[in-house]
Amino acid sequence: MRILPKSAFGRIALLVGVLLLINQWVSYLSISWYVAQPSMKQLVQLLASDVKTAMAMQDLEIEGKISNEVRLEIMDDQRIQMVSTRLGDPKQLREAQLYTVLTSQLAESLGVPEDSTEMRVEESDQIYYWIKSPKHNNVWFRIAMEPFEGFYIHPPIVYFTAILLLSLLGGWIFTKQISRPLRRLEFAAREIGRGDNPGQLKEEGLEEMVTVTRAFNQMARNVQQLEEDRTLLLAGVSHDLRTPLTRIRLSTEFMGDDEAEVREGIIRDTEDMDQIIDQFISFVRDGRDERDQIGDLNTLVEDCVKSVRIQTQDISYELGDVPPLAFKPMAMKRLITNLIMNGLKYAGAPLEVKTQVVNNKVRVSVFDQGPGIDEKEMERLFQPFSRGNSARSGGGSGLGLAIVQRIAKLHRGHVTLLNRAEGGLEARLEFPIRS
Repeated sequence: MRILPKSAFGRIALLVGVLLLINQWVSYLSISWYVAQPSMKQLVQLLASDVKTAMAMQDLEIEGKISNEVRLEIMDDQRIQMVSTRLGDPKQLREAQLYTVLTSQLAESLGVPEDSTEMRVEESDQIYYWIKSPKHNNVWFRIAMEPFEGFYIHPPIVYFTAILLLSLLGGWIFTKQISRPLRRLEFAAREIGRGDNPGQLKEEGLEEMVTVTRAFNQMARNVQQLEEDRTLLLAGVSHDLRTPLTRIRLSTEFMGDDEAEVREGIIRDTEDMDQIIDQFISFVRDGRDERDQIGDLNTLVEDCVKSVRIQTQDISYELGDVPPLAFKPMAMKRLITNLIMNGLKYAGAPLEVKTQVVNNKVRVSVFDQGPGIDEKEMERLFQPFSRGNSARSGGGSGLGLAIVQRIAKLHRGHVTLLNRAEGGLEARLEFPIRS
């Protein structure tokens, strides 16, 4: 079970809350020990003194040493009332709140058992303390005093609520300073992962975030420079190889008929090399510079199938209900055409192409009836220059599926290969619907 939250906001809010809670608890204990408890003891001693005075006046009246008028006058000066509860408790006594802590301390000050007295507090026009006489069960003393502010400490729920609000506010303020540049870094990292250039991020905010952003910008520049160098290298090599290939092809055309077999072999080799060069160029020019356009994917799939039907007529297609989508037309056409040509090259006709929407994703499937692929090799086949060892493997540079997967990632999608239960292979392209 995970206790700590995962987000920065949650952890900072939790840290601030714990610190505030500790601080408040220390303050609460300090006030209780150095302010509240001494004040309560002083209050209890004053009340105990008044109770003793009232009980002494009552005893003197019984002994006949003072008159009832004198006793009442003294008690009135002390703001003490003696209330009899033989006929029932008065309303003020019933509504008064019992305090067991004060009762215990009062019994200790009076030197009587705790169960022989009781203390309640009434809050009306002023503060009244109801104290049960230790000598008479039906007699209560009602003592009026000025409000004692030091005693009325707010319930802990008030403090906990304040701590929670302060924690959330503090966590939000701190997290806002951190989360905004972190979100920019996250977005830029995703862009670099797809091969795009996110541009230079603003170096602002906390000192640590400025340092991280500066390092990220330097990394992005290095990656962009590396990508440009690789593109230039592949394009230059591909271009330079075409010149000697063209000379070789022209030279073979002048070979005599007695060398026809050798001539045909050289022509086939030069055509294979030319195809490999085309794959290099396609791998470099994957369409990331092309703008997204709203279009009909079904129409594009239909055009791809019709263009390939020039080679073979045994290709069928089933177009589902696909809404208008945002995609790169040339790159998407190259992707679907490569999937179809890959099926024809390694499995042969017949082929079936199908489009549909599944779980809010567009799915384009190319079904063949070939021998399938070993599932252990499927992931590896998407790596550049990787070719399978199964019956479907053949010539080429091994860039076909790598180009397909790269274009799919530009559309936030992916391509998977699935062996069909009835035999054959399904090459499945899926990407989310984007307007």
